Amino acid sequence: MGSDERRVGASVVAEALRIAGRERRPVFGSAVMAGAAALLVGGGTVAAGFAASWGLFLAARRDAEFSIANEDSYVAYADQWNSLVKVAFGVYPLLLLVAVVLVAWLLTAQAVIAAYARERVASGADAATAPGALTLRALWCRSRTHLGAALRVQLLTLLCVLVPGLAGLLVLAAIQLELVPGVVWPTYHDPATVQFVLVGRILPVVIWTLGFVLLTRFSLATAVRVADSCSATAAMRRSWTLTRTARLRTTGVCLLGTVAVVAAFMVLKWLGTYVAHRAGLLMLATTDDNVWVTGVLVIITPVAVALLLLPLALAPVGVLLACLRERLDDGAGEVGEARAPSGALAG
Repeated sequence: MGSDERRVGASVVAEALRIAGRERRPVFGSAVMAGAAALLVGGGTVAAGFAASWGLFLAARRDAEFSIANEDSYVAYADQWNSLVKVAFGVYPLLLLVAVVLVAWLLTAQAVIAAYARERVASGADAATAPGALTLRALWCRSRTHLGAALRVQLLTLLCVLVPGLAGLLVLAAIQLELVPGVVWPTYHDPATVQFVLVGRILPVVIWTLGFVLLTRFSLATAVRVADSCSATAAMRRSWTLTRTARLRTTGVCLLGTVAVVAAFMVLKWLGTYVAHRAGLLMLATTDDNVWVTGVLVIITPVAVALLLLPLALAPVGVLLACLRERLDDGAGEVGEARAPSGALAG
């Protein structure tokens, strides 16, 4: 990345930080709304999954206690595994849908907030006409007309990213099943061969990198939709066009946002282990020391806590993407590229 690209990228980050600080109440208020919705809907979905699996957990405990009493070996959930997998296949798609909806809301809200912040700056010279603070109610009113298209953008983007994501996993599965000639999964006694490193390590990473590239190219689509009120497919095409001439800058900004979100997730997951400990003790006390259901709860609780609080990190990233969209759109206008008017917000 050249010095000009670095300076522009740094200015975009600085602008996003200024907006997130100045408009912190709607920025983080929208994140709290997303977390509350995730707690209600996602938590209810997980609770329903536990309720559907309750008999399976009790059966696993009976089987284990019977085997231990007879001094036999046993495998955890041996007779319940297939049924637990069926429940998981019902719960995971619902949780993924909840996540997609909430990401659509967060990106839409942050694009609206970024446009509103620029509107305040533009009219700030006249205190009589300068808009006041953006309330959550006003934010919802400004955002709701864009949510349908934003949701379609997220679903289409997810579909595009899933293709290389699943392709990389398919390569690993094919190696594990010994379907790739000359490539053998390494064991304790057989170290990794050159063929395995190339096919089993480098090739999946290359495929997944393609998925990340697609994600960056479509990352501005929601902000484009808010600015131009266009359709989901038109917003994705515009995002692709804008990022085509600024690949390094877009990749750098998206990589910075990804690193920030991943770091926040890891910290929140670590903090969630303390919640998991308390939740595990409570589950043991209420289920007469059923370690089978308690073990599952302790495993998923740190991840659940991290996901519930992750919108607090995603919200500033949404502002960053909105600022990048505005900067690239301005640059496109300067070089004479045809573009629809942006920044118009219904009041």
